[in-house]
Amino acid sequence: MKGTPTHRLAGTSRRLVLGAPLLLLAACGGRDLPPPLPRVDGYAYLTPLRVNVADLEVLEATDARADPPAPLVPAVEVARMGRDRLIPSGTTGRARFVVEAASLTRAGDGIAVLLRARVEILDNDRRVAFAEAEARRSTTGGGGSTAARARAAENLVIRAMEDLNVEFELQVRRNLRDWLLETTPTAPVAPIDSPEGIQRQNLPQG
Repeated sequence: MKGTPTHRLAGTSRRLVLGAPLLLLAACGGRDLPPPLPRVDGYAYLTPLRVNVADLEVLEATDARADPPAPLVPAVEVARMGRDRLIPSGTTGRARFVVEAASLTRAGDGIAVLLRARVEILDNDRRVAFAEAEARRSTTGGGGSTAARARAAENLVIRAMEDLNVEFELQVRRNLRDWLLETTPTAPVAPIDSPEGIQRQNLPQG
C-alpha cells in the first residue's frame, strides 16, 4: 500500500513526458500559418457606385476555377462586389455586370489569382457604354499544412479583391461618368476582428 502513491506518480510523469512531444509538434505546426488579413463580409463598406439605370443584372462566371483549399471562392467574391457596389438608382434602362474571369490556381507551392469584371450599360439589348477592370496576384510558399495553404489562398484572394475594387471604381468613374449619380460619402464599416478597420479610399473623379 505504501508503494501505490509512488507508482501513480511515476505513471503520471510518463504521461506528461509522452504528451510533451505532441504539444511541441502542435506549437511548431502553427508557425507556418501566415497571419490572417482583416476583412468584412462583402463590399458594401466601400463607396457605392450609383448608376442611372433601373435594373442591374449580375452574370456569374461560367468558367471559374478554385483549386482547393479555397476558403474564399474568387467567382463568388467578384459577383458579390458587383451586387454590393453597383446600385441601380435610375428610373429606366438597365446595366449588366459580368464576371469574365475568376480563378485561384495552384502549381507546386505557388498560388495565382486572376480576376476580371465588366459592367455594361444597355439600351434594350444594345451596349452603349462599358467599363472593365482586372487584377492579378501570385505568391510562392503556398505549401505546408492544409491550414497554411488555406490561409495563404485566403490572403491572396483578399489582396486581389482589394486591387480589383480600386481598379473597378477608377474605370467606372472614368468610362461611365455620364451614367453615375452623386453619392453621399458614408463612413466605412470596421471589421469585427480588427479595431483599426479597413479604410475606404475615395478615388479622384475622372
